[in-house]
Amino acid sequence: MSDWEKDEEALDELMNKMPKFTDHRSKEDVYNRVKMELESQNSEKNKRTTRTFLSKWKPFAVSIASILILTLLATSFYNDKESSMSKDISSSRIEQKSSKEEGMRSMDTADEASITSNAAETESSNSMLRMSSLDISSIELVPLNNTISVYEDNLHGGTIFHFSLIENALSVPVTIIIPKEQMIIDFPNMTPNSLQLYERYANIIDEEALGFNDYHPYKGNFRAVGKRLNHYLPANHGYDIAPGTSAPYWSSVNEIFTDFDSLMRLNEDGTPIEWDQAGILDKPSVLSGAQAHQSYFKYVAFNGKSYLSPNFTKSFDTLSEAFVDMKNSKNDMYTSVIPDKVTYSYRVDHDTAIIKFDDPLDLSVMDSSDANRMIEAFSLTAASFGTEVKLENVVQKQWNEFDLTKPLPVPLGPNGFIMEAK
Repeated sequence: MSDWEKDEEALDELMNKMPKFTDHRSKEDVYNRVKMELESQNSEKNKRTTRTFLSKWKPFAVSIASILILTLLATSFYNDKESSMSKDISSSRIEQKSSKEEGMRSMDTADEASITSNAAETESSNSMLRMSSLDISSIELVPLNNTISVYEDNLHGGTIFHFSLIENALSVPVTIIIPKEQMIIDFPNMTPNSLQLYERYANIIDEEALGFNDYHPYKGNFRAVGKRLNHYLPANHGYDIAPGTSAPYWSSVNEIFTDFDSLMRLNEDGTPIEWDQAGILDKPSVLSGAQAHQSYFKYVAFNGKSYLSPNFTKSFDTLSEAFVDMKNSKNDMYTSVIPDKVTYSYRVDHDTAIIKFDDPLDLSVMDSSDANRMIEAFSLTAASFGTEVKLENVVQKQWNEFDLTKPLPVPLGPNGFIMEAK
């Protein structure tokens, strides 16, 4: 016997062993059962179709109903208004007939009011046009011509805005003069603080056009609480990733918000923030402000331009220490503004810091810009301690903008620019 015949015989034997199934229902029962199932399926399909139809056309029906209601309301309002106007006209005619002189006086008064109103509207319109013409979406920073720093004589009624430019993980302080006309537009009848100035202008300063990083505005948001500044930072702010990110953040905050005495860094929900490598910051950090007790050096940016800047925000206990440090640049980032062979001594005379050069200093043998930079670096260092400085034993009595027979003017900030609207 072949294999397939054996398989067929085994299959027949298995089939014979299976139980016999019999259906005792009548044909009518089977027919009625199938009929009920079909009717049930059709009913459910119709319900789904109806729901889909209603869902599709319901918004349209609601819109039509809304339009009809609004039309009826508008018609009713118009009829009421027209009726009221008719009554007013009739009443006005009666009053005019009964008192003509009084009506004439009323017309004169109405004309005067109309003229006054039109004049006010014209003035308001002109004011809006002036605001629109002076409103700015971006600005250009133009360096000062005759000095590096900003002095009172440079302002001409303008306002100082302290700012900070970032490159190579370094912060370079700059001082921007905002013209008086622009301040009247942006801050009418008020004197803004450093935070308000920052929130108005930081976003429209083209830092890259100046050759620096696109750093501002800061991530998160600020709120002033008296003299304390709260900075609410998002989870991914990144300012604490490494010293190369934390240092420029802290330096720039100190350089910008000079009228606040402390900074509180917080999470967005107001809870104390955890700063990498520092832990939980549950107390405010002191801001040094304009008097940071720093000495100033020459810094050459990637754009090839020179600036006056503190040496990595290093601070000193005394002005004497700061003046001595100005000769000691120990890195490749900052260089001393004082020629190698020039030495000097320091003393205080009637609250004025005195720098006396050991040998007569002839400024004409120096590059004019370098001479200016040295003079102003002394002024900035003294101003960082809240005092003025006078230079002695200089050959010249007058050098560019500076009368060297008197104490030097106190700078308001380093690296001056004038803001011009584009």
